[in-house]
Amino acid sequence: MGFFNKALVIHPKEQYPLLSRIHSFALTHDIELIDIEEDEFLERPGHYADQAGHIVALVTDQTASRYIDLAKTMGFSLGFVPIHSGGPLASWFKLPKDPEQAIRLALEDDPEAIDVLRCNDEVVMGMLMLGETPFLNQRSSTYLRREQSLWRFILYWLSLLWHSIRNLVRIKATAVTLTTEKKEFKTAITGLVAIENDVDCAAARLLDTSISVQDNRVSVVVMSPKSIVQYIAFLLTTLRRRASQKRLPSAISYIKTRVLSIQAREPLKYYLDGKKRKSDHIHLELFPRAVRINMSEAYHQRHEAKDDNKDTMKVENLPQSAERIAMIARHLPFFTHALEEDFRELFLQVRDSAKTHPHYLALMVLSSVVATLGLFLNSAAVIIGAMVLAPLMAPIIAIAMGLLRSDRNIMIQSAKTIAIGVAVGLLTSSLLALVVPMKDVTLEISSRVQPTLLDLGVAIACGVAGAYAYARASVMRSLPGVAIAVALVPPLCVAGIGLGWGNIAMISGAGLLLLTNLVGIAGAAVLTFLALGYAPVMRARRGLVVTASLIGAIAIPLAVAFASIYENWNVERDTQQRLFFLDNQEVQLKNISVTISQGTLYLSADHIGTEPLTTAQIRALKSQLEQRWDREVIVEIGFRHRL
Repeated sequence: MGFFNKALVIHPKEQYPLLSRIHSFALTHDIELIDIEEDEFLERPGHYADQAGHIVALVTDQTASRYIDLAKTMGFSLGFVPIHSGGPLASWFKLPKDPEQAIRLALEDDPEAIDVLRCNDEVVMGMLMLGETPFLNQRSSTYLRREQSLWRFILYWLSLLWHSIRNLVRIKATAVTLTTEKKEFKTAITGLVAIENDVDCAAARLLDTSISVQDNRVSVVVMSPKSIVQYIAFLLTTLRRRASQKRLPSAISYIKTRVLSIQAREPLKYYLDGKKRKSDHIHLELFPRAVRINMSEAYHQRHEAKDDNKDTMKVENLPQSAERIAMIARHLPFFTHALEEDFRELFLQVRDSAKTHPHYLALMVLSSVVATLGLFLNSAAVIIGAMVLAPLMAPIIAIAMGLLRSDRNIMIQSAKTIAIGVAVGLLTSSLLALVVPMKDVTLEISSRVQPTLLDLGVAIACGVAGAYAYARASVMRSLPGVAIAVALVPPLCVAGIGLGWGNIAMISGAGLLLLTNLVGIAGAAVLTFLALGYAPVMRARRGLVVTASLIGAIAIPLAVAFASIYENWNVERDTQQRLFFLDNQEVQLKNISVTISQGTLYLSADHIGTEPLTTAQIRALKSQLEQRWDREVIVEIGFRHRL
């Protein structure tokens, strides 16, 4: 590789040791050098640039852009010798860390034309940042790990995450107009990063494509969350982002173009390679192959020159509705608010679900018949079929929407429809209980007369799933699964059987489970619709209070029942694991069943041995259990011969 015969060397004051090394290299290779101090050159660049066609500049990360700007205007070629090795400039341009190698590269007669990005008539070396861009303005984790210890690296990211979350209350979306050569977007953004040479930054890692600085285009990552929740989701996604992920986070859009203008009604603060600027109009323009600079072989391998004459627009995540833009520009909501066009179809469906249609009554009768017969047959498969037939989920979702939006008509109509459905189910199952001669309490019946907090948890989860399925047409096919999981009709039919048999315990237990499912589904659906943005928090305030009150009231008896069941289970487990010594005989009980009623513990179990326990041994066992549990114990011990 040859060298220039003549070159200007532009240097700051007091850089004589590095300048001396350049001269030593020039003498060895017969290169004529003209030294000019930086301040003097910048005062009359045209005068000095005429003396040689190639300039070697001793630069820092902050001063290199001046020479690129002048080289674009005056046409001379450049060679850079970094004053401080290892900075961003050396990383972007892949400059050698060894000064001797950097000097050799700067004087080689092989400059390459590269793209230049300008922003409001200033050269962008690495990137431009606008607004709140958490994590997007950071260098890649690989670079940070090289520069810092693991512990400092972890602390760095934790502090950055904490700073981003702390700014939640202050984050603000700004209404702007983004204009390329062919398209215009009116939107609202919280931040933007335009990437030129800093292709290893965190913003670039969000994309599913590699970025080249030699493709005639500037890559722009736009951050535009529609709510604080979406902003938080973006933060978490950024922390765990992997190269294999192809979809952009929901708060991110990507524009790759040659020209981009950002227009706002008020001045925007932005940072150009870390330098603070302010303007209501930001104009980015990429000039292809505008400056000739000596680049290393590593740079050529990293950035293959290619002419990309097509813009890339991944803007489906950009808010472009005028209503949406006005909403988030005023104040970024906590949840993403659904717009009128988003929920018009859902409201029509909800209003229709609130009405008592003939097919609703028919399905209630059929599902009640199937569920009741399945309970008598002790057949889980038949009961599951009844769950799929049951139409109660629709009016419950409707009443949830009525509560959320304080729509009195929907609430009243839905409540009537639910009440009619419950009455039809009770009547059908009670009549069948009178007709069917079987009077046995099957396992399927008994399992639905002792609801606990766990049943409320199931109902809440199913309410979330049901509301989400209604709000997202693409997952409506999941509703049968929701119906199976929550099991509305079986407890209704168990209560009806109890009504036919005159069994108050069955009526109260199954009725409590039915009420648990109704309240849990409706309450969870209210919160789900709120999270999906179908009403602002202020409008939903009354519905949220009613929902919380109902769930709190229903949780009290369920908590008592759960505590009782837990106490029974605890006694059963302890008794089964314990060895009892009765008259010097080691005894262990199996098949233990415990019931606690009015402070008395009733325990039945089997003793497996060669002979039954004597009366004295049973009295001793009773005494030990009473001392263990500090209450009266009534025991019933069966005997099974050990094989």
